Amino acid sequence: MPNKEEINSAYYYTDINPTLDSLKEIITMCETFNKEGGDRLMCAMDMRRWDLDEIERLTGYILQSRLKMEPELKRLNKFKVDFNAKFATNHNDYYNSVAIILQHIRSHTSPLKLLLQKTCPRQHPDQRDCRIHGISSKSVMKSSILVAGPYQKTAFNLDDPSTPAQVSGLFQELEKFFDMEAECMKICVDMINEEKEIRKDPQKSKYLLDNYRNNAYKKQKGLIILISDDIISMLKQMTPAFQRYKNYATEEAFAQEEFHRHNENDMDHFCLIEMAVARQQHQLDNDELANWGNNPERIKEIKCVIEHFDELLPDYFTHKMMGRFQYYFCKWALPGNIKSATEYFNKHYHGNLKVTKYGSVNTHSSEYDQNSPEVKAFLSAIQTLLNKGNTPKHSVFSA
Repeated sequence: MPNKEEINSAYYYTDINPTLDSLKEIITMCETFNKEGGDRLMCAMDMRRWDLDEIERLTGYILQSRLKMEPELKRLNKFKVDFNAKFATNHNDYYNSVAIILQHIRSHTSPLKLLLQKTCPRQHPDQRDCRIHGISSKSVMKSSILVAGPYQKTAFNLDDPSTPAQVSGLFQELEKFFDMEAECMKICVDMINEEKEIRKDPQKSKYLLDNYRNNAYKKQKGLIILISDDIISMLKQMTPAFQRYKNYATEEAFAQEEFHRHNENDMDHFCLIEMAVARQQHQLDNDELANWGNNPERIKEIKCVIEHFDELLPDYFTHKMMGRFQYYFCKWALPGNIKSATEYFNKHYHGNLKVTKYGSVNTHSSEYDQNSPEVKAFLSAIQTLLNKGNTPKHSVFSA
């Protein structure tokens, strides 16, 4: 004969399908309990013949579960801030976003499943009858008297003077439990709806893709120097994001359809491939790719400024000021890495002045003021130069 657990598993299942509709169904269940919870609890207790000891045990379990749910709810509130701010998220494969969210709220779903299972009707066929008659399993979400389906009011209710204090205590804990459960699920639904809205918005999707690219370029700027063409060829074959990218006519279309479809490793490889292609197509050096990523227009600007650097200096310039003006250049060209900018300048400068090494250049960091007349005049001279040469302009006043 099958045991009790086998019979229950043959008829009721506790899995929560990773769909938006399942999250909404849980919210509806919580609302149902909020409206009819007292009568439904009395019906469930009468149906399952719970004694006071079992009621006290369940009350303690719900209390402990709720205490575990509180910090998880706080983590979920933090998680929602970043979830849709990233084009890719860490996961081993393409995934269902609802499934990922459910992994973050196990302290909410585990006690819910147990509670629903304990309040399903006892009357059900055993495994053998289920198999012979082709009876499919039922979800506890649709079968629990506590939150779903028809129920029968009992002769007594929670307001009855004879109702034990233990029953009232259980009901109060359940109210708090379902309130917290509803709050959690509403956050999850909001996250998924926001994800859908991003996929509908080509500009937002493209912005998140570009933002991811920029961060990936910065993170991998040292790695691109070490990557050979053979490795890039291999990455092209094994990177799903790159394979998918070739199927889209526009960047916006790729960004919309592939948002949250790839893990970070996949997208990092995609960005490495982009950087390598830029190196091949635009003859960019490794240090250029490391410093500015796949941005040949920006690198063209910087080379133009270095080539005409002497022309940008004021009439009162003396060689003692070289380190200071090199620092101004570095703050414009690569504000986050003065050392790399200095090395690049010294490598490509062929003017009439003697270049200054990084140590001397960086001494001017403490006195740098982008609002000073001298800095503004220098940046204005760069802008005039780029306008004259019809070079695509990067904001010269961003340093």
